[in-house]
Amino acid sequence: MINYKKILIKNGNVFDIANKKSGVFDVLIDSSRIKKISKNIDDKNALVIDAKDKIVVPGLVDVHVHLRQPGQEYKEDIFTGSRAAAAGGFTTVVAEPNTCPPIDTPSRLIQLLKIAKKESIVNYYSKSATTAGLNGYRLVDVENLKFAGARALSDDGHPVAGDRLMFNALKKGREYDILVNPHCEESDLYRRRQKVKGKRKSSDAVTNPPYTAEGRFVMRDIELAEKAGARIHISHVSLAQSVNEIAKAKERGVNVTAEATPHHLLLSEEAIKEIGTNAKVNPPLRSKDDVEAVRRGLADGTIDIIASDHAPHSAKEKSLPYNKTPFGLIGLETTLGLVLTYLVRPGILTLQQAIEKMTILPAKIFGLDKFGVGCLTPGTKADITIIDMKKKWKVDVDKFFSKARNCPFNGWKLQGKAILTIVGSKIVMKDGKIIENI
Repeated sequence: MINYKKILIKNGNVFDIANKKSGVFDVLIDSSRIKKISKNIDDKNALVIDAKDKIVVPGLVDVHVHLRQPGQEYKEDIFTGSRAAAAGGFTTVVAEPNTCPPIDTPSRLIQLLKIAKKESIVNYYSKSATTAGLNGYRLVDVENLKFAGARALSDDGHPVAGDRLMFNALKKGREYDILVNPHCEESDLYRRRQKVKGKRKSSDAVTNPPYTAEGRFVMRDIELAEKAGARIHISHVSLAQSVNEIAKAKERGVNVTAEATPHHLLLSEEAIKEIGTNAKVNPPLRSKDDVEAVRRGLADGTIDIIASDHAPHSAKEKSLPYNKTPFGLIGLETTLGLVLTYLVRPGILTLQQAIEKMTILPAKIFGLDKFGVGCLTPGTKADITIIDMKKKWKVDVDKFFSKARNCPFNGWKLQGKAILTIVGSKIVMKDGKIIENI
């Protein structure tokens, strides 16, 4: 990365949704902060970047990524994951806590953030587990984890099984003003426990086919959040039933937000036969009707934001038989191109909606807007992404910065790509190349 004291971006089509500012402007960066946005700025001491016919937006924000550190660095680590993020136009990521060991104590979180400060070239934040060890028995130390920097509580990969425990987590979330971000889908761990408890006959999540209980968990967690008066964010919505439950909750004033992933917006269960294990995700790919419902929910605001759920695995793991291979696919380097090509160009989302759902809205939901994330407000840190809407490119996993290659979109032809990523006064990506410190 190259650190310049002053950078002047000239003649770009600026989209700053947070400040309701759009049009052709110049953007001046001084000492890592946005100094000024206006027409005809001149500064002879600044590095000039010509952004004519390009889109200039706040740095993209992805609030659902797995960077696998600590414990599974052979799949991904903060060093490679942050470079994959920068290549995709993201300047801020929020990592999931289901690492080995999980991020479930203040000391583990503090240590992780120290590592990220050295290794990451983008802004790195982390969620905390909701329960100790992700085991679903005992709440974590919510107060001190919030103080240590946790952006949300999530037992990613598992629901919080007990209603009382989930309700207590939501009450703690309200008390300490931290977002509760549940995984609304039964896991193998959950199903095994229900069977051990002898609840096979009484639990829908055990008697029904695996990974079909999303709607039930969404409804339960929303009802508990409403009762607790807490904020709740639903990850990777994939079912029409879930969209309906979220819409009804918003109508009655529940403080609920939700996200969708590109793969649940673009791929149906029929793609599994063609793509194979790289299409094995949790929640799984659903019916075409569900895909359409998630798209409608995203367009009408029922689903607030887009997140990648970047979940890297090794080639060896993804080459196992389908029933043994792990869930997950990678998305940091493809999300923007997929959104622009298959959601914006067909008119499912406007460009403004897409930018909003990938910048200021995720920043607000996870409380990052107070750090200036997601906007181009003068005086805030200059996190900026420049996008070439006309750039045509083909997804080639062999050129990815991620360690992983489990991408179901390999070979897809896309139009629209981030061509420059700035974090503060540091240019971290230019024309598809990561700019290391020199």
